[in-house]
Amino acid sequence: MYSVLPEDRSQHLGEELQGFWDKEVLRAENDAQKPSLTRAIIKCYWKSYLVLGIFTLIEESAKVIQPIFLGKIINYFENYDPMDSVALNTAYAYATVLTVCTLILAILHHLYFYHVQCAGMRLRIAMCHMIYRKALRLSNMAMGKTTTGQIVNLLSNDVNKFDQVTVFLHFLWAGPLQAIAVTALLWMEIGISCLAGMAVLIILLPFQSCFGKLFSSLRSKTATFTDARIRTMNEVITGIRIIKMYAWEKSFSDLVTNLRKKEISKILRSSYLRGMNLASFFSASKIIVFVTFTTYVLLGNVITASRVFVAVTLYGAVRLTVTLFFPAAIEKVSEAIISIRRIQNFLLLDEISQRNRQPPSDGKKMVHVQDFTAFWDKDLQLLEDGDLTVIGDRGTTLSGGQKARVNLARAVYQDADIYLLDDPLSAVDAEVSRHLFELCICQTLHEKITILVTHQLQYLKAASQILILKDGKMVQKGTYTEFLKSGIDFGSLLKKDNEESEQLPVPGTPTLRNRTFSESSVWSQQSSRPSLKDGAVETQDTENVPVTLSDENRSEGKVGFQAYKNYFRAGAHWIVIIFLILLNTAAQVAYVLQDWWLSYWANQQSTLNVTVNGGGNVTKKLDLNWYLGIYSGLTAATVLFGIARSLLVFYVLVNSSQTLHNKMFESILKAPVLFFDRNPIGRILNRFSKDIGHLDDLLPLTVLDFIQTLLQVVGVVSVAVAVIPWIAIPLVPLGIVFIFLRRYFLETSRDVKRLESTTRSPVFSHLSSSLQGLWTIRAYKAEERCQELFDAHQDLHSEAWFLFLTTSRWFAVRLDAICAMFVIVVAFGSLILAKTLDAGQVGLALSYALTLMGMFQWCVRQSAEVENMMISVERVIEYTDLEKEAPWECQKRPPPTWPHEGVIIFDNVNFMYSLDGPLVLKHLTALIKSREKVGIVGRTGAGKSSLISALFRLSEPEGKIWIDKILTTEIGLHDLRKKMSIIPQEPVLFTGTMRKNLDPFNEHTDEELWNALQEVQLKETIEDLPGKMDTELAESGSNFSVGQRQLVCLARAILRKNQILIIDEATANVDPRTDELIQKKIREKFAHCTVLTIAHRLNTIIDSDRIMVLDSGRLKEYDEPYVLLQNKESLFYKMVQQLGKAEAAALTETAKQVYFKRNYPHIGHTDHMVTNTSNGQPSTLTIFETAL
Repeated sequence: MYSVLPEDRSQHLGEELQGFWDKEVLRAENDAQKPSLTRAIIKCYWKSYLVLGIFTLIEESAKVIQPIFLGKIINYFENYDPMDSVALNTAYAYATVLTVCTLILAILHHLYFYHVQCAGMRLRIAMCHMIYRKALRLSNMAMGKTTTGQIVNLLSNDVNKFDQVTVFLHFLWAGPLQAIAVTALLWMEIGISCLAGMAVLIILLPFQSCFGKLFSSLRSKTATFTDARIRTMNEVITGIRIIKMYAWEKSFSDLVTNLRKKEISKILRSSYLRGMNLASFFSASKIIVFVTFTTYVLLGNVITASRVFVAVTLYGAVRLTVTLFFPAAIEKVSEAIISIRRIQNFLLLDEISQRNRQPPSDGKKMVHVQDFTAFWDKDLQLLEDGDLTVIGDRGTTLSGGQKARVNLARAVYQDADIYLLDDPLSAVDAEVSRHLFELCICQTLHEKITILVTHQLQYLKAASQILILKDGKMVQKGTYTEFLKSGIDFGSLLKKDNEESEQLPVPGTPTLRNRTFSESSVWSQQSSRPSLKDGAVETQDTENVPVTLSDENRSEGKVGFQAYKNYFRAGAHWIVIIFLILLNTAAQVAYVLQDWWLSYWANQQSTLNVTVNGGGNVTKKLDLNWYLGIYSGLTAATVLFGIARSLLVFYVLVNSSQTLHNKMFESILKAPVLFFDRNPIGRILNRFSKDIGHLDDLLPLTVLDFIQTLLQVVGVVSVAVAVIPWIAIPLVPLGIVFIFLRRYFLETSRDVKRLESTTRSPVFSHLSSSLQGLWTIRAYKAEERCQELFDAHQDLHSEAWFLFLTTSRWFAVRLDAICAMFVIVVAFGSLILAKTLDAGQVGLALSYALTLMGMFQWCVRQSAEVENMMISVERVIEYTDLEKEAPWECQKRPPPTWPHEGVIIFDNVNFMYSLDGPLVLKHLTALIKSREKVGIVGRTGAGKSSLISALFRLSEPEGKIWIDKILTTEIGLHDLRKKMSIIPQEPVLFTGTMRKNLDPFNEHTDEELWNALQEVQLKETIEDLPGKMDTELAESGSNFSVGQRQLVCLARAILRKNQILIIDEATANVDPRTDELIQKKIREKFAHCTVLTIAHRLNTIIDSDRIMVLDSGRLKEYDEPYVLLQNKESLFYKMVQQLGKAEAAALTETAKQVYFKRNYPHIGHTDHMVTNTSNGQPSTLTIFETAL
């Protein structure tokens, strides 16, 4: 791409406008007024923009001059005299002027458009620069008044209005001027009856704006349905794992289908309105001409060809300006004014006061860099491109631990004097944490003042001063030795804090829970496989990480015929489509015939005049009723066919959008989970929002527009060829040149368009990440750097945009040149062949050729648009045919009471998420007895969640899994999944009522639902809601706390009354009370069930019947907890020891009590146990060790 011109640089433009705005603000302060952004813009740009007005003037005058010379040429034919060479020469002169006008139009029009679009681009860039500059300076108060979404909206929607407004602005004065000029000329041609035509034109204006109003009100109604549908889709895709595990697909499919039905009915209505609008535009000129000439004839005048076609052409010229450009100008200007007002309000928000900055001293930077390699090197080796690795949006590709370390590194690089470290150690595991503390905080920063917030007591020894805070107050202060002397037990201080602070977890503050093993950083050395995320804040995808995100496949090249066929066939039966083709043809034929009849009428009239003139000077009148009758009939047919075909096209295409959406949704619901891991939510949602949006809204309109203009172009050419068959000869080379140009241009333009949209996204993402990291940017004084980056992103987009502008104008000029050639051929061809032609035919051919100018290139542009939008159709069709998971129901249905016992057998199970993926479970064999409680532990990525995925067949496992003598792979997925309850790690609620959330299929009575809610202590909460159980929840249930949502999930499990319960234990901060309640309920309600618990905190599973220890997909240990703890070599023992001495002792004690209670129930309480230990206990233990 070409680099931006210096005068179009974002920084230059932004600073220029900013200067005018600052002056304006000062002026307003002095005059005690509100500053006006509009005034600043006008002061900045009026000179350059005014010059462009001259272009408009010349262009619109040329449009008015053209018809006059056309009339003169037709006049020559009317009074044709083969002997009169003078008349012939003047006719040639007229033809020359006509073609020169045409060429001037062809070139000027595009020069004008190019310059106004550039002006629009400059204004937009300057605005964006100012908005971003302002966003970096907003004060705290101001941040409260605005949201990130609002600022992004200013940058994405509001500034785009400037691109459009500059194009149309000049028509605000050119339109009325041109209308006046045309009326005057028509008055000279046909007298008073021109007013009738003008009246129709004026009546059509409010008619169109009325349609516009109706349309926009329907549009906003549609938008609310669309939003609801996309929000639901978003929840379905986000919660797809849960939906599949609960087997709730049908309920959601009904929900989306209902929303879609409402949305489509609105879309159909607005589409019909649009169809009417297009049809009225298509037949407006016909009605105007009809009214004019009916009046003209009825007033007793005689029709002549020159009058007819001058009028037709003049109306053509003024109609575009008056019905299209002028209303567009008014609309765009009013939109722009609203946008300017919004931007102005934003620019007037408070700023922080700018302090002068001193450059950081450059003394010690090197030292730190070397120290740093110490604990980054192992990570940088894992990252593909070392320190040049690109980090995703807000650091998504890094684990929590890595983000913490990058953050720390960034702070140390600053080389400041005072360091405030807000718990940088909690996101990493113990080993890395120690490393960071010793090498970075103690060594590198030893000369600096460092304040470290932490709840890792082991580091307090190193501190020179310790502050203990509680509820925002200082409890104690002193050195470590002072504390030891005074005998304060840190643990107890923190423990007490712990209990109290956990009752009310303040959002955003790290609660003081001692972190446990599973949150160790995945990147530490022992890790068997580098996973992408940290264990700390982990959703269930811990182990699906190796599933690579494929790049979105972009269909290259042309859209196949197959896509068009599928698209139309989805909308209607082929008989309807054939009828549609016939209807379109009929409409076009009626359109041409109406003009042809006028020319025929004029010819008949003139031949009459000539014959009579020989005898005496009486003009005989034709049979008016006959001619007018047919003329009216043809006009009516044109209008009717026009409207019918518009409505039918919309009906078929909107229908097809509906069908494709339903197919795509169905196919998404049946896709295996792997598909959702491979494709980010955004990509799938894009198909449902943007692509379906295109199919609903833009595509039908563009297709209809294209069909209409294409048929008109074909009509024009056929008329010309019918009149002068010789024209066919020069048409051939013109056609070939055109086809070559179109192919050449479309290939370029498609890529330029893609470039333009890909270069646009960095502008937005840079803005939103700047807003999210505003405090960081200010703390590091990086405003200048961010502004430069923003300008660089803008300049890159300008390069692409500039290419887009120039290439499309390049193409348009060449197309109009082809049309100008066509006009020249028709004009001179008709003069050369004057003998054989009559005035009417020439008039028809020439006036049609002149209309070709704008229309031909519009047609080509629409054809390109249709092709570009068909890409959306292809993308949707691609998703209607995804791989499916196993069927929901099979021939073999398990008995209704199954599983009665809840025995689960894993027999040599291998499991992987995709056919080419790594094995995540390897040769797993285990027996889980009926009603047994099993805890599953292992470090992140050991295969804990995969075990559950295999059980639920989220992907098909190899090997056999039996539940109560039935092989899971032999029955339908819904039959299997409905029989197991799961309490997921991330509690998911869906938008809708509480009742729908507990029981989407209405299988339970109200009483059962209330009982379940009472069990989980949510009954009071729900009864306080305005609609009790039928209250609509906020999006994804966000008006409930995490703990409450977890309880709802528990209530679902209680309602299902299944024999098998699986708990993927929440790592989320559920407060201890809720946690205790959940544990208690599970022990009570599910005592008779088989329960599998994936544990993140060992204290919850230490009392299980047995514990499975997984490591990198293999089952390493499987026995009772106490037994495992006796073996000092066991992984489980090591895990428990990692928690620290006190915790480990407590856990071992619990395990011991549980073990004895179960295996030696006759032995009493602890006192007996002590004696027991001294007597014969060791011997029994040795046996166990050998057994292991």
